[in-house]
Amino acid sequence: MDIKKLLWPNDLSECSERALPFVKSLAKKYDAEVHVLYVLQDLTKRGAWYGDFDPSRIKKLQQWEEETARKRQTELCKKHFEDCDKFSKHIRIGDPAQEILKVVEEENMDMVVICRKGEKENNQFKMGGVAEKIVRNAPVSVVTVPQGDEK
Repeated sequence: MDIKKLLWPNDLSECSERALPFVKSLAKKYDAEVHVLYVLQDLTKRGAWYGDFDPSRIKKLQQWEEETARKRQTELCKKHFEDCDKFSKHIRIGDPAQEILKVVEEENMDMVVICRKGEKENNQFKMGGVAEKIVRNAPVSVVTVPQGDEK
């Protein structure tokens, strides 16, 4: 198996951070590039807002979220990766699962490492919606890392 490009979708949550040891280990073992992806919600597609909401506020909210994500991605690289030259940052707007799958295709990823949120309900195990869509539809191998608080 040859892994040269590894995609790590990261929503800046604790769950996403749980995938970090796997991402680092795989990147080191295969000398792979790490591509970290953050997907912003498309607030313009949101339904009615309570009261009057100026579209410029939506733009400001998305700009703030994008700046915060870029800053956090840079911090992740500096703190956890020795070779930031092999660390690419991507920010997209839209549906997280769709955007992850687009990046897999567009950037010719070899693997995805993603944290899965999920619950055990009535002895049935459930996977978070985004992770499940990626596992079912990705044209490459997907490593799922549990959120950590399953019981």
